Amino acid sequence: MIRFLKKQFNNLRLHRKSLAVQSWFYLTGFSVFILLILWLLQFAFFKPFYESMRLQEIRRTGREIVREYEESSGSMGELWKSAFRQNLRILLLDGASNIVVNFDGFGTLFDDAGGKGRVDEPELLLRFAASGEAESAFIVAGKGSESGRAVYIARVQPSTSGERYIYVASPIPAQDSTVRVLAAQFLIITVILLLLSALLAVLLSRRIAHPILALKDAATGLARGQFRAVPSKRAYSEITELSSELERATEELAKAERYQKELVANVSHDLKTPLTIIRFYGELLRDVSGADPAKRTAHCEKIIEEADRLSGMVNEMLELSKLEQQAMDADDQPLNLSALLCETAGRFTALCEKEGYRFECAIAPELWVSGQEALLARALYNLIANAVNYTGEDKRVLLRLFPLAGSDDGATRVRVEISDTGEGIPQEELEQIWARYYKSSQPHRRGVVGAGLGLSIVQSALEYHGAVYGVTSALGQGSTFWFEMPMLH
Repeated sequence: MIRFLKKQFNNLRLHRKSLAVQSWFYLTGFSVFILLILWLLQFAFFKPFYESMRLQEIRRTGREIVREYEESSGSMGELWKSAFRQNLRILLLDGASNIVVNFDGFGTLFDDAGGKGRVDEPELLLRFAASGEAESAFIVAGKGSESGRAVYIARVQPSTSGERYIYVASPIPAQDSTVRVLAAQFLIITVILLLLSALLAVLLSRRIAHPILALKDAATGLARGQFRAVPSKRAYSEITELSSELERATEELAKAERYQKELVANVSHDLKTPLTIIRFYGELLRDVSGADPAKRTAHCEKIIEEADRLSGMVNEMLELSKLEQQAMDADDQPLNLSALLCETAGRFTALCEKEGYRFECAIAPELWVSGQEALLARALYNLIANAVNYTGEDKRVLLRLFPLAGSDDGATRVRVEISDTGEGIPQEELEQIWARYYKSSQPHRRGVVGAGLGLSIVQSALEYHGAVYGVTSALGQGSTFWFEMPMLH
């Protein structure tokens, strides 16, 4: 077994604070503590504990005998049966330690003096008589090879001849041989327990440490950009949960890296176009149209337009980070969602006048929610802008806000729906449209400025408010983006 334990410990990654070493240390310490208690109880405190138990036993037995004697009105009656059944010596003594009646259940404990039986060590009885106590129990040590005994003395109703005492004695066998046997057994038990502690430490360490080490290796790989799968092993529930969380973190990091690569590709492409146009028109302005006011003005307008587009793209990317930080720092306030939706829709008035877009609104008045006005306003703006970008040839955008009672949680909620009449979204893209930097493959009516963060900003704002949200869409039938929030009463 020692060779097996040594091999198993060598297979573990050991150092002073490793799980294997700490398990062995605590298990061995616990075993030593238990063994120490057992050694103290069985050896150091064995004799006083044993004698205490014998005193309790002889006192209980003596009281029963006294009760029987007194109930029989001073007759020893059937007490001889108790003497032989329990291996007792039961005596009725007078005030001079003489034996009046003797029921001897074991060897001789008295001598003959002048023809009268006298109890051994009569000074015990004399001291008891002088004390005036009703009863007493004590241990009498053996002499030489004799065993000791537990003694009970009680004062009983006196007769016409004087004082009477009940004397009950029970032998206590020598314990030396018993202690030697127990010591040999405990020595064997100690060795076995220490070996079992080491074995249990190894098995426990392998059971716990191996999954943890595998998770540690996986986490190290994450730090190096290696998004490999987290090993799934049968282990304790806490380790299984940790493995699941790390696996989810791995998936999120892998997704974030994929989004980052898409961002680099998208942004580099999106930024390259306006920068190229700005440079092109700048060169035209310098070399060709500098002396022609009309051309110069047109080229300057184009440069300004592309610069604004470039600035908008950068601002949109920064806005997502800013909104996420706001969600952590600001406090919620009561908001009139009806007024906020009307105000947000009003920001598109100029677009309606210039390009003929029509907003059809069905907004219930005075619906209040709790939240942050800036976050919700931005979410509503992005949803409306998204509907404007992708609506159909009729340029219709539908806005609805209404209370929704009888929800699953028993609370009254409000529901916002923003619909367009465009080409719709393919079913395979519905789960991806909320992702950062994602752009739908469907055609749009107006140029989409930005890096594909509009719906991601909406998602962050709605999740902060604990809203339920989603989208329903079918090809050729348009799309409806919706969300629901608890309504303030």
